[in-house]
Formats: sequence, C-alpha cells, structure tokens
Amino acid sequence: MQIFVINLDRNPMRWNRMVKLLDGLNFQRIAAVDGKNLEGPEFNRPGRQASPEMLSRYNRACLMSHRTVCEKFLSGPDPYCCVLEDDVLISPEFPEFMNGTTWIPADADLIKLETTREKVCLSAKSRRCLNRVAKPLRSAHLGTAAYVVSRRGARKILDLTHSADRSIDRVMFEDEGLVELRPYQMVPALCIQFNATGNDLIFPEMESMIQPKNPKPVEPARKPVKLRALSKIQREINRLFRQLKGLPAWIVLRIQGMRCVRVPFE
Repeated sequence: MQIFVINLDRNPMRWNRMVKLLDGLNFQRIAAVDGKNLEGPEFNRPGRQASPEMLSRYNRACLMSHRTVCEKFLSGPDPYCCVLEDDVLISPEFPEFMNGTTWIPADADLIKLETTREKVCLSAKSRRCLNRVAKPLRSAHLGTAAYVVSRRGARKILDLTHSADRSIDRVMFEDEGLVELRPYQMVPALCIQFNATGNDLIFPEMESMIQPKNPKPVEPARKPVKLRALSKIQREINRLFRQLKGLPAWIVLRIQGMRCVRVPFE
C-alpha cells in the first residue's frame, strides 16, 4: 500500500525520523502547505458561522495539505492509501498492515488508525483485520495523524473540504463526516500522535509545527449545513446521546447499540 507522509520543508528532522520508521515500506513525502506563508488569523476566530475567514491559517494549511494528498492519491491507480503526519508514532505491527489490503473491510472508505486516548463511541459490531478489529465510529474522534482511505473516500474528502471552513479532522471525524464517510476505527490503534502519549517532549522536532501555542484556543461556530435525511437522523441521534448523558451508561449504550471506550495504542 502506498503511504503518503505529510512533512513541512522547514522540518527535515521529522522527515529523517519517518524515513527510519518506514524503512522497507512504500512511502512518499508530500510537502505540507506552510501556514506561515498564508494570510489569515493566527488562531481560529469565534463567530456565529464557520467560514474560511474564521479558520486559522495553520488549520487551513493542514486542510490544504490533506487535500493535496487526496489529489495525489487519485492521480494514481491504487485502490487505497495510508496517510501519515510526520509526528506520529507507529506500532511494531504497522508494516504488516501496509504490506497488503486484503484486511480492509469491503465497505470501508476511511479507517482511522490512530487514537487520541479520549473516550469515543464505537459500534458493537466489528470486522476482523488481521489480529485486530475495525469498528464503525459513532462519535467524534479528532485527529488526522494516521488513516487509510479508499478512492471513493478521497473524493468525498475533497468534496467536504471544498469550502475550507473547518479544520480537517472536524470535517472527517465529526458531524456530517461521520455520516458521509462512515469511518471505521482500528482497535487497538496502530498509531498515536506524539502529543497524545502524555509524555514530556523528548525530541525537539516533535513540538507542534502546525500553529503557535494559544492559551485559549477557540473553535469557530459551525454554520448550519443542508444534510441529507440520513445525516439529519445521525445528527439527532448524536443530540439525543448528549441529552441522555445523565442516564446510567448501560442504558445509553443499549439505546444506541454501541460502546464508549478509550481506544488503546499497541
């Protein structure tokens, strides 16, 4: 499987680390769009409606980088590709999954390989993927450090990110992205972003290069979107789930037929 690694030109140390991690695999570097070279706000601006003007230039650069990967992938013949950001840590079993595609569920357009170790809701149903399982993702699980995408999934991502009004992880793994892309979650996860490990900074190149530290990061309010009937149903289910948080967990899980867990990294 072709692997695309998103890497900023001004961070060769990260690229050198990834070259060592992926030795023996089929990977290619994609030059990341640098937010420092874009116009726009330094941080996401609060507002009543999400818009390109409300999105920070660094989040916009990240979105543009992932769009570049999708376009590059679609220009070739492969049915699937793996996308990695250059600050990801990978499982020793990662190469086994990259050496073939027969483990990918036939209906999977997007498989999230990473975990943030935040609690997420997964379907009780699962598909066997070698010695792991893939479960349909039923709640937001942000982050785009590692995922496998099909050609159909890549086209959907390009369609969903055309307006560039939200960060790429919110487009793919929240709200209508959960309905349009129907992502699977790999359990246990094969990857984790360095800042999700909870460890102190070991390598200076692991410090975030996406945008400077913001003492009070603010996500822009999202504009109402015209969703198809299925999207509206999923949105109402998510709303109901939030309203039912006061009920015993087993009741909520029984209602929605899913399990809320912290996906481990192994």
